[in-house]
Amino acid sequence: MSERTSPTKDQVERRAYELYLERGRADGQDLADWFAAERELCGFSQRPISGAPRGRAASAGQRVTASAGRVAREKALVQ
Repeated sequence: MSERTSPTKDQVERRAYELYLERGRADGQDLADWFAAERELCGFSQRPISGAPRGRAASAGQRVTASAGRVAREKALVQ
């Protein structure tokens, strides 16, 4: 059985920056780019797990943005 090695921080940083450039330097997706770079460099597939809901999965950045929006709406209701 082959042993997986973890990518270095520099390797992940470089790949995340490449992803940022590929997206046209659009800001706000730094965490999503970082996690995508880690997945790629570790050799993990981006396919959904069997039995997982079908459709486009939200990126980490999209989940954070959605959560922040929900929290802001909830705070507005309380005030």
